[in-house]
Amino acid sequence: MRQEIVVAYDGTRQSRAAVEWAAAECRVRRRAGVTVCEVWDGPYPERAEAVAAEERRLAALRLFEGVRLAERLLPGREVRPVLVRGDPKDTLVALSREAAMLVVGHRERRGHRGRLTGLLFGSVSAYAAAHAACPVVVVGAPAPAPPAGGVVVGIDAARPDGPEAECAMRFAVEVARGRSLPLTAVYATRGGEPEGERALTRIVEPWRLRCRAGLRIDTRVVEAPPLPALLACAANAPLLVVGAHGAGARARLLGSVGQGLLWRAPCPVAVVHPAPVWPIPFGVRTI
Repeated sequence: MRQEIVVAYDGTRQSRAAVEWAAAECRVRRRAGVTVCEVWDGPYPERAEAVAAEERRLAALRLFEGVRLAERLLPGREVRPVLVRGDPKDTLVALSREAAMLVVGHRERRGHRGRLTGLLFGSVSAYAAAHAACPVVVVGAPAPAPPAGGVVVGIDAARPDGPEAECAMRFAVEVARGRSLPLTAVYATRGGEPEGERALTRIVEPWRLRCRAGLRIDTRVVEAPPLPALLACAANAPLLVVGAHGAGARARLLGSVGQGLLWRAPCPVAVVHPAPVWPIPFGVRTI
C-alpha cells in the first residue's frame, strides 16, 4: 500500500499551507513519509548557462526551506527532498503514481495580464487534480483560525451509486477518522426529490456500520445547484471532498463544479478519482 504523501512547494504562503496540511495528515497515518517537491522550469538551451545555474540555486534554496518546515512539523518522520527541472504539471502527475496523496497549493491569478510565475499557479493545481493517479488535496491561503466544523463530502446527484461516490466516501472517512472529526455527506438537488435522501442512505449506511461509534456521519440534502450548495456546506470545514468522474484520458477533466470549487472553496479541496481497489482505512471494520 502506498504511504508517501507528496507535497509541492514553491515558497509561497499557499505552498507553506500545503506543507502544513500534508504534515497534519501525515501525523495521523501509519508509516507515512513526506516528499517535498520543488519543480523549476529552467531556461531554454539558448539562454545563458549562468542563468540556469542561478535559477537552480534559487530553486534549491526554496526546497531547503520547505523541507525544514516539514521536518519541524514532523519530528522523527522521513522527509524526502525532490528537486526537478521540467514541466510542473507532468512532474507532479508522475510523482502521484507512487504516492498515497498529492498536496498542492493554489493561489489566485494576479500579475501582468493575469500571468503567474512559479510552480503553483491555478492551471497546475487544476491539472494535477484532474490527472493525478492518487487523491489530490488543493490548499489555498492559510485560514485565519482553525475551522470549527467537520469534513464535508459531496455526493454527485447524477451518479450517487457510482464508484466516484464510494471512493470519495472512503477518502473522506479516512481523513475524518484520522483527525477525530465528524463527517457530513451532502447531496445537492434542484427539485427536492426524495431520491436524494434514499441515495445518501444507501451510500452512508454501510460506512456507519463499518465505523461503528468511531465516526459520526451525518447526511444533508440541499435544494440548490451543486456548486453553491457545497460552498455553503464547506464554510466551516477543514476539508471538502469530491469525486472525479471516471478514468482514462477523456474522463480526466474537471467539470464546472470541480473547477469552481478549486477557485472558490473556503477550505482545502480533495479530488478523488475512482480506483479499482482501495484498502479499507485504518481502524475501520469491514461488514
